[in-house]
Amino acid sequence: MIILTKENVVSYINDNVPSIHLQEPVTVNMIGDGDLGADIEGDSYCNYIFRVSDASNSYIVKQATDHLKRRGKPMTPKRNRYEYEIMELRGKIVPQYVPALYHGDFENNIFIMEDVSNLKLVRYQMTKDHRFPLLAKQGAEYLAATHFYTSEFYLKTADFHNLMAYYMNSELRTIMENGIFLGIFGADDFDPACGPDFADYCKKVFEDPNLKFQRYKLRHLFMNKSETLIHGDFHTSNIFADDEHLKVIDMEYTFGAPFSYDLGFILANVIAQFCSAAFRPYPTEAERDTCLAYLLSLFKMLYTYYIEFFFEYWDKDAKIEYKVTRGYRESLALDILRECLGFAACVNFSRVCGNMETADFDYIKDNELRTKAKYLSVDIDVTLFTKWSTYSNIDEAINDIISLMRMRQSE
Repeated sequence: MIILTKENVVSYINDNVPSIHLQEPVTVNMIGDGDLGADIEGDSYCNYIFRVSDASNSYIVKQATDHLKRRGKPMTPKRNRYEYEIMELRGKIVPQYVPALYHGDFENNIFIMEDVSNLKLVRYQMTKDHRFPLLAKQGAEYLAATHFYTSEFYLKTADFHNLMAYYMNSELRTIMENGIFLGIFGADDFDPACGPDFADYCKKVFEDPNLKFQRYKLRHLFMNKSETLIHGDFHTSNIFADDEHLKVIDMEYTFGAPFSYDLGFILANVIAQFCSAAFRPYPTEAERDTCLAYLLSLFKMLYTYYIEFFFEYWDKDAKIEYKVTRGYRESLALDILRECLGFAACVNFSRVCGNMETADFDYIKDNELRTKAKYLSVDIDVTLFTKWSTYSNIDEAINDIISLMRMRQSE
């Protein structure tokens, strides 16, 4: 098996990819080495990723490892093939949102795709208060289209079952099943920088019997409600965008799960950004209010656009037996609303209260303000855990978020 390095990746391309003609001078950078700039996070948690550029083009070369780089746990590199194939499939559904593919080498767990770094990673731009005017619409369209057209509402039933079986992806789904619902994702302990009181608060939430029941109930939904092929890791560090364009990366966590999970994942990121904006310094309070209003609008419109797009595809291409069943659309929309809010709480809590780096909060240099932002984030999670199954519309959740923010800001 070939092991790619910064020294041999160019010769690998020259020898194996006739469609790519690299012209000197060629430069090679590696994600995880810190030489791609402060705004690049990538997924060096699991893989080796190289950017290879010449005078006119740039490519991303991704090789799956057989272990988690940060923790050394064994993993099958077969996920590289799953990711390549699901990118092919999604590229046929929404080509405008998926990087182009140039090469797949399943023997060596390598694929090569378009470099989309002419766009910017959304998470880092949002911490700098950049507002993407089309993020809600484009992100929702990507999710709704890839969800609907890999669901049994559209596919022949046998094809749907075969697709779910092929993308079982048991190792990576176990990471989510345990890390998001049973533990603190990627962390060894509650964030010590926030002090012992914060750790005690998070521990109390983590061990609360009713909240634990809600986490386990949502975990059961996640594990057993295989409605579609989800992205599985749909957060703002896996979305490149500018004011007009959007591309989604890092699709190796694809497997069968509820429609609502990806939506909940991205909403969790919006919650974290909102809590950060509620406390990080601004030149004026008017500028803070403008940012907070944008984030609440983004929270609402991600769900609203998702439902609009989903049922646009439903009206066009759903099986007739579903279309004519009275009340099905309304019931499905309500299920997606409630579940995505519950999943948002699970994702946000598991990522925010631990000691893993979180750019949304780490951008706040004053630790007292950072701690207040994290307290608010956990407050919101507790409310969503408690009420997710009772919400009737997205505005009810937004009103709760606003109320909790005002309470924390007044302290």
